[in-house]
Amino acid sequence: MDDWSSYLDSFHRQRPGIAEDVLSRCLSGGHNPYHWLARAVSSSALRVLDVGCGSGAMGRELEQDDRVVVGIDISETELRNASGPGPFVRGDARDLPFADDSFDAVVSVLGLAVVHPTGRLLDEVRRVLRPGGVFVGLAPTVRPLNTRDMKVATQLTRRLQGTPEFPAQVELRAGKLLAAHGLRKVEDARERYHFMIGSRGDAELLMRGFYLPNTLPAKVQSAVDWMTSRAEAGDDLRVPLPLRRVAAIK
Repeated sequence: MDDWSSYLDSFHRQRPGIAEDVLSRCLSGGHNPYHWLARAVSSSALRVLDVGCGSGAMGRELEQDDRVVVGIDISETELRNASGPGPFVRGDARDLPFADDSFDAVVSVLGLAVVHPTGRLLDEVRRVLRPGGVFVGLAPTVRPLNTRDMKVATQLTRRLQGTPEFPAQVELRAGKLLAAHGLRKVEDARERYHFMIGSRGDAELLMRGFYLPNTLPAKVQSAVDWMTSRAEAGDDLRVPLPLRRVAAIK
């Protein structure tokens, strides 16, 4: 996946902090995905590793007086712009620069979908977790969607002539995959988030946050124009972004 690695590097070099910019505005019942992930981490977990930390949003969400949250990311640009408790380390999620049994918990926002191959990520997660330690990851999914969500998603897909892309299979068989790498699944939950579109700026921000390596700029512009026209017409346009929270114990 050398092409994917190059694309990912370029994407985050040009758009540092974009994941936080988008996900922090995705809401479900008043909470965003960072809060949802943090709720699965026990307050007794005092040594936490955030894999693919980006701008540090997850570390800030997990911050507490007696806890150390180490953020690791392969993007130098993301780390240069990161903020939070830290420390921040540059490194590859497939070869974590930490000793065995170093952490009480490991978290990752989208790492299950972005890091390839997924098995190498999970092997490293298992290695650095202490026995009984917990891994919690968020991944994009295709459900749950209601009829209204499906209509919006269909309109966007039609204009983009495709969907956001990831190197890993989005609808992964979590239990089987985790077990194959020494982790026991204890949760597999889904939540439907929405990104509100009220202006062209909102539409452009959302599109900037999608991995679209094979989508022509004209198609992206078509999607932006459609969302903008809906917003300017006064429609309550909510773009669905369903996510999956998977938790496992070593």
